[in-house]
Formats: sequence, C-alpha cells, structure tokens
Amino acid sequence: MESITIEQATDILQATLEDVKKNSCPLTYLYSSYKLFNSLWKDRVKSEGGDKIERFITLKDEGNAKHQGNWEKDTHNVLNTDENIIVNWRRASSNFSYNVIEMDMNKGNAQIYNKVQNKYNNTLREIVDEIYDAALSTPTSSADKLSPQGLPAHLSLGTIATSGWTGYSARYNDGSTPGGTYNSGTIASSAANKSRWASYYADHAGDIDDSLLVLLDRACRKLAFDGPAFPEKLPGPTFKFSLYSNDNIIGSLNLLYAKSDDQMGYRVSEHFRYPNFKGVPFVYVDQLDTANASLYGTDPIYGINHELIYPVVLNNWDFKIGKPRSRDEQHVVLTVDIDVVYNYICENRRRAGFLLSEHPSN
Repeated sequence: MESITIEQATDILQATLEDVKKNSCPLTYLYSSYKLFNSLWKDRVKSEGGDKIERFITLKDEGNAKHQGNWEKDTHNVLNTDENIIVNWRRASSNFSYNVIEMDMNKGNAQIYNKVQNKYNNTLREIVDEIYDAALSTPTSSADKLSPQGLPAHLSLGTIATSGWTGYSARYNDGSTPGGTYNSGTIASSAANKSRWASYYADHAGDIDDSLLVLLDRACRKLAFDGPAFPEKLPGPTFKFSLYSNDNIIGSLNLLYAKSDDQMGYRVSEHFRYPNFKGVPFVYVDQLDTANASLYGTDPIYGINHELIYPVVLNNWDFKIGKPRSRDEQHVVLTVDIDVVYNYICENRRRAGFLLSEHPSN
C-alpha cells in the first residue's frame, strides 16, 4: 500500500482529532476530583478582545445623602467613586507530536487503539492539570508575568484575631510566611482606604470542632451563603454557592456530625459522605491537602460564589487546537498545539466568598 504523504497526514490528523468515537487508551488522572475546575470553567466568559480583562466597581460614597430641613442648603459632593478591576491575559499551552510513519503502522487490523486520539486526550488532560493547579495559586512575584490570578488572589488571608473583611491584599506564592502582598485586581485596599474591596477571612486555628461550625455559620450568614429554598428544577435564581476543602476537614466534619446525631450509632448513608452546611455541599479538592504558608495556611475552606469569580477566555483561544505542522528538522513528525488565553476575574471581593483556615502565622 502506498505511503501517506506529509500533506495527506496533515489532513488525516486534523480529521482524526475531530472524531472522538475511535478506540482510545484509558487515561490515569492526576487528581481524584475535578469538581472545582468544572464549576469554574463551565461558567467561563468569552471576551471578544482587548489587551487586558477589565471590570468596574463602586467602592466609595459621594456623601450627599442626609436628612435635612426644608430651607437647608443641599450638599453637592462630586467624587470619583468607581475603580477599575484589571487582570492581564495569561496563556497556557501544550502540544503533542506524531510520526507519520507510525501512522502507517497503526492502521487496519494492526490498530489496537487510535494513537493520535490518545495523544490528544492525554495532552488535554495535562493542560487541564496545569490550569487547575494555577487556579489555586498566584504569581510568585511582581516579575512573574506567566501565572494567572487564581482563587487565593481574590479570597486571601486576613488578620488572625478578627473574623471579617480583613483580606485587603492578595499574596504572592513566594514561599514566605505569609506571602508578600500586592493589590488584587490592581486596587489598593486597607482598613482606612477602599475597605469594601477586602475579602472575608477567619482563622479557625486548627480547631476542627464546634468552633469551626460557628465560624462557618457566621461566614455564610455574612455573605448570604444559603442552600436553595426552592426546587432547582423550577424557574428561579441560579444557585452557584459552593464550599471547597480538603480530606481532613471533610472527614472531620463527617465524624463531628455523626457524634452529634441524637440517634444511636453511626449511619453510614447519612454521615460518611460529603457533608453539607446550610444546604451547601462540601467538595473535595486534592491540592488543598497540602498546606501553603504563603497563600492560605493549613486546612482551608473556600466558600465561593461562582457568579462573581470566574475565568475570562479570549475568544478563539478557548482550548484552541492548532492545525498540525511539520517540524523543520524532522520532516516526518507533525506537532499539534493546544492553547488557552485566559485569567480569573473577581467582580466583587466583598461578596464573592470567604476563606477559613489555620493562619500560617499561628
């Protein structure tokens, strides 16, 4: 049988990538759960263009509202009350290569599985893992122009002593305890200036007991994190609150709930599954099993409103698959690129969620 030319191989490879029903080789995944990744990326927003991602928020008062007498002069303050939220585009990229001679070998009765499809699937898994890890991280310094602004940039560590909106600054993932500070969304915030841009933080000090439930109760109440009060199958507001944590927190809560049950004995079907709090289920995140002294401390719990924190993707670069190209010095090898141009934006840090953890400074 006649060999396949480079031009033919390019067409065949492109067509093969579009056929997901071929035989494939099973993949092994790096993490046991991708629910956080799926929740973030199913709500991604496409952007038509621009050299950065930008939103706006009102953080100040003009000070014109008051009770006044019938003949009293009005107050006329004219102030700039709005701020620009800015994050820059970041690119995640991967690729796989395929030898056109191997393509000839992997045909007909000799084919056990579609090697091209398998290479594509594995490359896609690798870039997903890269993006997933970055979603739980931040840049290492101001010189880091590659890392995106992950969740810890928007829901950051606050003060140890006070539960509340004290996460004024984002933290660099620089290995220090805690990480160096920078302005989340390029907006400087402090107790005295633009304090409404701070995120909610509480230190549970490693006490995974009734006191943790008190902190959770307060955080959910302050941010109006409650489970749906209506059948989700019927029309109503979209429910996008989620709680994310690690193995220790979820397992300890299961045991705590079991011990506090009035009924005698543990009920496996009720107690030893993913717990919920106020109707909001906990979701396990593998990466949070490892403490991070720079970003979130130990045993973190993230409460997230996915309507306010989400990835923005540059249009036409949403896991874009490039056309197979031949290498200059390897004319029988084709390479396929996969690229994602994106970053995470938070529209309102005050309402977007909370972080509970054992503060790294303890």
